Amino acid sequence: MEIRQSERAALMPFLDEVFEQQHKTQFSDHMLDTDEKTLAYGAWIDDQLAGAIVGKKQYDTLHISLLGVRDAYKKLGVGSKLMQAIEEQALQEKVKTITLTTKAYQALGFYLKHGYEVFGELEDVPMIGTTKYYLAKKIRR
Repeated sequence: MEIRQSERAALMPFLDEVFEQQHKTQFSDHMLDTDEKTLAYGAWIDDQLAGAIVGKKQYDTLHISLLGVRDAYKKLGVGSKLMQAIEEQALQEKVKTITLTTKAYQALGFYLKHGYEVFGELEDVPMIGTTKYYLAKKIRR
């Protein structure tokens, strides 16, 4: 066996094939379509992009990967409005659970205030002296 450092693009067709086969073995035909969709919203104030949020829906789950608000617009409710927009879209998409991660120096309190619960944490990740938190929120109409 030889292990070689490789480019992601060269490996993806192989990995896609492996995971597709796993899905075919594990799930019925109606579950084979991964039903992936990117959800993204921006908040503009006076034609200036004040904040943005991006998430990926897969099956019954949405994972929020990015949420950022420009410093000049913090404490104006921009982040809350972005969370509300993506959660409303998630409900329309029949999402049941939203997940996200944050670090100790980011916005843990913000997410807790919005009903997210910590289900895991790793100390000294991604660097010594900080903690990475894993959060989830069950949503329903």
